[in-house]
Amino acid sequence: MTDLMHHTAMPILAWTPHVYACNHPGGFPSNWQQLSAQQQAEHPINMVMFQVASASYQDHEQLPGCLGPMGIDTESIKFMKAKDTSVSTVTAMVMKAANERIFVVFKGSDVSNIASDVNCRYSAPVGAAFGTPDSDIRLTDGFYRAWKVLENGVINTVITYLNEAPGAQIHVVGHSLGASLASIAALRMQAGGVLPASADVAGVWLLASPRSGNGAWRDAYNAALLTRTLRITNFRDFASRLPQQTQDCSAGGGLSALVAARGQYAHMGRSLVQCPAPSGGLMQWKLYGSGSENLECGPGKNGADMSIATHMLGAYFDAWRRGHLASKGSDLADDIRTAAVLCQECVDLKNARNSG
Repeated sequence: MTDLMHHTAMPILAWTPHVYACNHPGGFPSNWQQLSAQQQAEHPINMVMFQVASASYQDHEQLPGCLGPMGIDTESIKFMKAKDTSVSTVTAMVMKAANERIFVVFKGSDVSNIASDVNCRYSAPVGAAFGTPDSDIRLTDGFYRAWKVLENGVINTVITYLNEAPGAQIHVVGHSLGASLASIAALRMQAGGVLPASADVAGVWLLASPRSGNGAWRDAYNAALLTRTLRITNFRDFASRLPQQTQDCSAGGGLSALVAARGQYAHMGRSLVQCPAPSGGLMQWKLYGSGSENLECGPGKNGADMSIATHMLGAYFDAWRRGHLASKGSDLADDIRTAAVLCQECVDLKNARNSG
């Protein structure tokens, strides 16, 4: 969840999918929720969403040059920043595209957010906020508090853009802490009665997401958004393993840290686990169309990578790119679309094989 070195530079590919072309092969599919898990995992629109997620980490003045060519109305980019603790600030972006799509983006953690990240005690029951007042939905207190300080700004901006384009679809994405906030925002907008009845959260991308709530949360979320949500997890990413499925959690520092409460935590959405291939520099995908708690790439426990190298957003993009090539039967060293951003050793290995 903590993103020191969060977003290594995203390589620029030689071809760019057009956000504004719904029927373009690289554009947004009009039927995302009807695609199979495999089709969603392979779809090139994921590359766009990695770039959109990365925008939340960029300096504001850089965004028009990055997002304008992707079809984003750069005048529409709105930032919301708010303090969720005395030392922690959380950030969201809302913007719209020329094709009348609305994007809601949540930034991941920095050092100041550690208290929110580790505050995994249950919130009070919050089912009413998601249209299920009789359910015992409990979110981690840190993530729910972070969402609440952003909620009014995010919801009001989305409503403004929906009034300008009543048929606009809403797409939500976040990385790390931002992925947890994205899931909360997505279900709040889809089922919480805060948007016009015609509003539709058409797609959700959760990158490096921690577990955000209990089993009731998972069930409510999946009932509304399972087939619209692609949760992507990297091999051994520590953040996706937190909180553990069963964990004792304190509320943070001070005396509250002495009193722990045991909670049960669950992932939601379709799951794509990105695993290293045995050879060739490619990735293998493990897909769970109905969701899964399985984050391992082999039969045993892989163990968490506490160096945070696998947690970086750039590492996620690179792993997806390699998995996409593998799914298409491509070889890294032979694919001209990625030749400019390949690790040199892949090319050297290929050349050595050919010369031998």
